Amino acid sequence: MAQQCPFCHFINNKPEDLWVVGETENFYAWLEYPEPRAKGQTNIVPKEHKESVLEFTENEWKEAMDLLRVTVKKIMKGLDPDGASVTVNIKRAGGQMVPHAYIQVFPRFNEDENAGTPTGAIFSKKEELQDDRLFEEIQNLIKSAKVDSGRPPKQRARVGKHSEKTSESQKNKDTEDEGCTEDEDNERNKNAAEQWKKMKRGGY
Repeated sequence: MAQQCPFCHFINNKPEDLWVVGETENFYAWLEYPEPRAKGQTNIVPKEHKESVLEFTENEWKEAMDLLRVTVKKIMKGLDPDGASVTVNIKRAGGQMVPHAYIQVFPRFNEDENAGTPTGAIFSKKEELQDDRLFEEIQNLIKSAKVDSGRPPKQRARVGKHSEKTSESQKNKDTEDEGCTEDEDNERNKNAAEQWKKMKRGGY
């Protein structure tokens, strides 16, 4: 039995347990819980399962950035922090600890021990990388890489209540659940909740 994504578990089954501070048609902004690393730490998360932000369409990127901008402005006005950091982690080596795309907002306060420390400070300077020929090689590799700019987004039905969701992801979930016994469904939800707790202890 495939283990359900912990974010999808809450989005589809227990949205009332999410500390939502903002919402668009395709995204939530919710407070990090139960172990925030900063006062007001907030996550921008797609409602439909996306394993990485790289799966966002062009319109989804715009929608996510619009929600991010509004969320940061609300945090700055509501909590009066001295600054903020925005972090996007991609894949496990990049710090992504949940198999569901998210963008993090960390309010920063002068009284914090790490105040003024940029998130890039986790990388130490490497002299071997400071070579013009290497820079040219890296520049050419990145510039010459061909990538897809993103497909047009699928149409989603607008919903008023969580119980009325008719999105493609919900339809897929309903299809997967057909034939499952109540005990099997409860076990899958229990596993998803346990996975959520383990990841929360390690941060993400």
